[in-house]
Amino acid sequence: MLHELGTRTGVSDLRALAAVLIQADKSGRVSPKRSVRRANRCALGGGQLAEEKAAKTAVKLIFPLVIFIFPGIFVVLVGPAAITMVREMFTKM
Repeated sequence: MLHELGTRTGVSDLRALAAVLIQADKSGRVSPKRSVRRANRCALGGGQLAEEKAAKTAVKLIFPLVIFIFPGIFVVLVGPAAITMVREMFTKM
């Protein structure tokens, strides 16, 4: 019944929880409460891995931003002012 629940929902965490509960039930030596706690500790480790990857992503995005996006923004924001300054300089010369 638990296996069907995990399969029906399609949620990987629910499937993992169902597998842990089934394993605890089959072995009979470990209480389901202890198994769920152990599985929860493992899941928290996965969350830490995701946080590490997210932190690395910010560092990896810096170089494409500096090389490709910031120059375009600079041209759009400073371009009109630069054109106005050049026109003013050449009309006075």
